[in-house]
Order: sequence, then C-alpha cells, then structure tokens
Amino acid sequence: MNIYGADYYPEHWDRSFWKKHVELMKVYGIEWVRIGEFMWSVVERSDGEFDFSLLDEAIELLSENGIKIILGTPTATPPAWLVSKYPEILPVDWNGRVRGFGSRRHYSPNSKAYLEYALRIVEQYASRNGDVIDVWQIDNEFGCHGTTYSFGNEDLVAFREWLKEKYGTLENLNRHWGTVFWSQTYKSWDEIVFPINTPTFENTHQMLDIYRFMSDSSIRFLKSQVEVIRKYSSKPVTHNFMVDFMDLDYRKMARYVDFVSWDNYIATEEYDPLRQSANHSLMRSLKHQPFLVIEQQPARVNWRQVNENYESEYLAMWTKQAYLNGAMGVMPFRFDQIRFGAEQYHAGLLDYYGRPTKRLEAYSKAKSQTPGVITPKPEVAIFFDYENEWIHRINHLNRNFKYWDAIVDIYKAVKKLGYNAEFVFNEDEVEGYDVLIVPYASYISEEFLEKIKKFEGPVYLTAMSSIKDRYNWLTERMPWHLIDEFGIEVVDFGGIKKEKGYLFSQCVNSLFWKDELEVFSAKVIGSFENGTPLATVKNNRYYVASVLDENGWKLLLSENLKPRVLGKGYELVNVERNGRELTVVLNTLPIENNVYIDGSLHVLKPFELSFVG
Repeated sequence: MNIYGADYYPEHWDRSFWKKHVELMKVYGIEWVRIGEFMWSVVERSDGEFDFSLLDEAIELLSENGIKIILGTPTATPPAWLVSKYPEILPVDWNGRVRGFGSRRHYSPNSKAYLEYALRIVEQYASRNGDVIDVWQIDNEFGCHGTTYSFGNEDLVAFREWLKEKYGTLENLNRHWGTVFWSQTYKSWDEIVFPINTPTFENTHQMLDIYRFMSDSSIRFLKSQVEVIRKYSSKPVTHNFMVDFMDLDYRKMARYVDFVSWDNYIATEEYDPLRQSANHSLMRSLKHQPFLVIEQQPARVNWRQVNENYESEYLAMWTKQAYLNGAMGVMPFRFDQIRFGAEQYHAGLLDYYGRPTKRLEAYSKAKSQTPGVITPKPEVAIFFDYENEWIHRINHLNRNFKYWDAIVDIYKAVKKLGYNAEFVFNEDEVEGYDVLIVPYASYISEEFLEKIKKFEGPVYLTAMSSIKDRYNWLTERMPWHLIDEFGIEVVDFGGIKKEKGYLFSQCVNSLFWKDELEVFSAKVIGSFENGTPLATVKNNRYYVASVLDENGWKLLLSENLKPRVLGKGYELVNVERNGRELTVVLNTLPIENNVYIDGSLHVLKPFELSFVG
C-alpha cells in the first residue's frame, strides 16, 4: 500500500470551498487525506447532541472523487462543554497545577469521566464510518506538549492499582524501591503519592515506575479505542508518533497499531538530514515494516522560536528521503493554509487565497519519483530502548548526556561510512545483521544479553551499559553478565566534560563519562590521554569506556565497516532487488553534488535521488 496525500480540515472552510479543494487534489495527485481528528465540538456540540452532517458530506465528496480517507478520532481536543461539566478531566502538571482549557491535549487518560465520553465519541465515529473510510488514526500525537504526564487524583489512584498489579505486596515494593533510603518506607498503599515539588532528588526507582505507568496509561487509552473500532471496522489502525520523542514507549505502543505513522518536523535548531533519517529508521524499526509520514513539514512551521521558511524543493527532498528510508508514503501538513487559529503561520500546499503553491508542484513531482516501497538491506543493528532513555533522564553522573543524541551520532557515523543502520529492541532477533552496536544501555534484559553472546559478528558495547537491573538498581559488577565476554570489568567511573583520547593512534574526543577498566583478556586499542584504556577488543567484542562523537565512531567502526563513500550532503541506502545489490543515493543539498561510492564518481543534481548499480 502506498499513501500519498495531505492533511485536510474541511471544518475550517465554508462548504462552497470544498469542491475546488477536491478538484485541486485530483489535479496534483493527492490520493489520500486525513480528516476529523480535531472535530469533536463540530460533531457533538453539547452532551449527547450529535450532528455528523458536515463530516458525512465531506467524506461523501472525497469518496465520490476517488480520494481515500484516514479518519482520526477526535479525542485530543475535548470540547468546552465537557471540560465545564467535568473539570477533573484536565491534567495536572509536575508542579501540581491544573493545565487548563484553551489549546489541545487537555485531558488525563486516567480520568473515568473522560474515558467514558472519549470512547462514546469514538463509537459514534466507528459505527457511522466503519465501512466507509480506509484507515483509522487514533487520537493525535499522544504526549505532545508534555502531556504524557498527569498527577491528579485519578492518576494517583490508577498508579496505585498499577503498582499493586506489578508488586503484589508493599513488602515487595519497598524492597525494589529501596524505601529504607531517606526513610520512605510505606505501610499502606494509600501513603504512596507522586513526588511533586519535592525539596530535592526523587526516589530513583519510583520515578522509573512513574515513567512506565504514564506511558502505559496512553497505551491503554489507545488500546481501548482500537477495541471500540474493531467492533465496527477491520480497516487498518495507526497513530501519529513524533520526532525525537522519548516520553512514551513507542515500541510497546506500536504493538497495537497495524502500521506506524509519524510526524516529520525539524526538531533541531539547525536542519540535519541524517538526524531526520535516524527518526525515519527508528519508526521503521518499531515494527520492522514500512511506515507512513502522516504529517510532513511543508516549509515553515508556527511553533519554533524562529520559523524559517524552506524553498519548495525541500519538500520534494524530504519526500524522497522518507521513501529512501522505507516509507510507504508521505502526507504534507497541511493541504489548506488557514488564516486563523494558533497555526495560522504554518505553511500549506495551497496559499491563503486557495491557489496551488510551488510546494504542491514540487511534492506532486516527487511523488511520481517514488514508486513502490524500498526495503533497506539489514547491515548494522543499533540497540535502543525507551526505558534506558528514562533511566538516563532520572539519575545521571553527567546531566549533559542525552541518550538519543549520542545514539544519533552513532547512526550518522554508520551512514557516512556507507551502510544501513536500523534499531533493535530487547525482544528483537539480531542474527542477520553484520554488526551489532549496544550503546549506553544501562539496562539490558537477560534475553538480549544472551543474544549478544551468541551474535557471530562484531559487537560494540559502551560505557553505561549493563550497569543496572530492571528496578534501576546498580549491578554488583559491570558490565553485568558480559565481563568474560568482553574481557574487561568496569571498576570505577565518573563524569567528564571532554577529554582527549587516542584510538588506533589517532586523536578522538571522549565525552560525558569515563570508565576505569580492569583488562583481563582483551587487547587495548585506545587510551585516554592519561594512558588508561579507552577502547578494548577481545576477539570481535569491542568495549568503549566513554562516549565518542560521530568522528570517533567512524574511526572505531571502520575496522569492520570499510568506508565506501566520500563526499558531503548525501544519504544512501543499500537494497537488494531481483537478486542484485543496489545503492540508492539522495543528494540532500540544493546544489550539484559530487559523491564517490565504491570509488566511482556520481554527479548528483540538486536534491536528486539516484539508483546506483
């Protein structure tokens, strides 16, 4: 299935505009639209007063013209009448303050009143449209704007029940939470509260469970909506995940959707094509199958400090890049450009007068250049785990360290050497990859530890790996269960700002963290400036006692990943087609670009996508 289209909001327009919009969609190859995800107050103007005439007419017009529909459930925007009737549905922030009505995502997924009304509107959507639309989107951007977390009374009640199910007894909870520290022992479940506005550091083990519970709350809400929809429809279900977003366990959430969708916006101050690529790869890796970019930044946005515009051909390049990384399609946000509301400055495919923009033309052309779906060849696996991100966030020797940023550096190093990189999780199989990298993984499940030992290719393990158990306790010895495998033991460690090191006699930067190693049966291949081991190898098991930057990783990995590419401003993916190995290369620059692949020069036009035999 290929999905190329745009996000569309018929409720923002008088019905007299719709026909013109649909005609333009057909001219420019907009084959799909997503609608309905913010329509709650349109279809239910007051409690139980339903009027679906606008949505029904929009669906009918689109369907009559052959345009397929992704229908979003409208639960991200509870209407004013519902908040007025049940103010307790509003979320409570980390400081104990209620987050009010007036924007979006203003609900707690643990509010019983909210769940009742949310599932009722979902049932209304599903019972009317189960056989009419083509794909369902559940809610919109779970957790956006910091809304993964809510600390209200109903959240606390649900958290206590979650803890009872997990630990069974208070004795068990007290032991695993280490509550003897700072006199936090609990004698009753009702004594357990959220650590809001505490004078200093919270209980490390409780905090990890809070992150897990909050993620599970959103996942449970998604599941409950899917269950309602499944009573009326067998059409695929998805949800739009977000860029660089770590508050939810997307791997766990992905189990309950038919395919992953995500919103591709530039999240960093400076646009970095390979960081966007890493997000594409992460989304593909969640289910190890094609994904959809259901919202693609078209040019400028509205929510940054400075909202730069991008020339129209960037949208074409972003579309090609998604395709290059295994997307089944791309949908720019949005088709219609709106003159009112919080997103009035956000670009669209039409201008404010309703005329086609150069962006629409560029997108339409790029769509014609991205047939089928690319399946990247499995080459390098990078271990990733959302709970490890939370562990690093909760308690760390160096609070400047950012787990995802450090992993993106590894990803970029692999890509610049000319190889595919994708992500694997605790339950994934790793055989079939050429190289396995396990970076900064504080907790590694016993199951995955065994996979590391059995992996036949090179394995790279780093500082901060296998040093904690699943309750966030430090292990007695480090790296736990891997000391013999790697021939080293971490006997001490500390945070650092930046130190010079040497790897294969070349200077590298070591950052954030420094292990002190005792080397048993490994060979030292790199040292800190003071002469202590920075990197070791035993057979094909490599250990890095710090955090390397992108260049350091390129140097370290080049022993097993011989550099294939020379150039700048490109991305490539290796594929197998009809028994042949091909490289697909994208020029990410708006100028002509010379790229050498396996010694051969390829002159690429601006933003060109090319298949190389």
